[in-house]
Amino acid sequence: MSRAFSSLVIVATALTSCSSPALKAPPANVSSFLKSKPALKDVRPLSPFAMSGGDLVTGKRKIYIAPVRLSYLRGPSKSLVKESAAAREKAAQELAEYAREQFVQAFQKSPAPRFVVQREPGPDCVTLELALTELNPNTFTGAVTRFAVNNLAFPGTDAILAKATRGLKGDIAIEGKVGAPEVIYQFADHEESKSALLLPVTDFSGYGQAREAIREWAKQFELLTRSAPGKPVKDSSAISLF
Repeated sequence: MSRAFSSLVIVATALTSCSSPALKAPPANVSSFLKSKPALKDVRPLSPFAMSGGDLVTGKRKIYIAPVRLSYLRGPSKSLVKESAAAREKAAQELAEYAREQFVQAFQKSPAPRFVVQREPGPDCVTLELALTELNPNTFTGAVTRFAVNNLAFPGTDAILAKATRGLKGDIAIEGKVGAPEVIYQFADHEESKSALLLPVTDFSGYGQAREAIREWAKQFELLTRSAPGKPVKDSSAISLF
């Protein structure tokens, strides 16, 4: 490994640990998909999700992950998005299927899963229901602009630029609830394109940031299910090298 690359990794690590909270996407508005109880609270830095409520303590050891719902998905909210309704619907359906697949795999690949995934719901299972509520793709114009701004900026202005370029970022929001059969835990989170130190690869893929966020949510949720109550589960960084 070259000295220059090693230095870059050290800088990236420092920026990630120090700046991530200020760069995280603000919580999205909660939809009627979630219940009034248990109440959602701002739980960072204890939880990887922006808001959550209740706990995952239950004697059941099986989990059914339901198809991800799109009926609560709000319309595009970014001005640069010029996607047709048909293309958006197709992309959303693909991401919903991808999300269910990733949550299933998170338990199947876990070194010590608390729950075993079941194909059908049952009285001996908890049920995880998920809904996508926000979805905006990256745009080429936004990706180029963000790349130029990030590389021309003065050091230490990353938090300011992250907010200033928020309208140019692709983003995705998710909501989830666990029933046993009554709802015992629910959460909501909102992620957007990360601030890349080098070339922002996912920015040049329409829904690259959405797939990345889904993978992270799945791993975080699985880890949360087998962590002791009150033990912090680390959130993903808002900064990446690429």
